[in-house]
Amino acid sequence: MPEFSLAAMERILRRAGNERVSKDASLELSAVLESFGKKMGKEAVRKAEQEGVKTVKRRHIKAAAKELEI
Repeated sequence: MPEFSLAAMERILRRAGNERVSKDASLELSAVLESFGKKMGKEAVRKAEQEGVKTVKRRHIKAAAKELEI
C-alpha cells in the first residue's frame, strides 16, 4: 500500500503538464517519492544525531538535501 495517495500523485503529474495519467504512473511516482523520502529522512536523522539532538528540524532537512545534492 503506497504511503502517498494516488489522487495526490495524479494531481502532481497533472500539474506538471500531463492531461492523462495512468494508475501505474501514479503508483510509480508514489514509490519513487517514498524511496526519496526515506533517504532524506535517514540523512536528516544522521544530521540531528551529529548535533546531539533527538528532534529533526528544518535545518536538518536542508542540510540533508544539500548533502544529497538536491
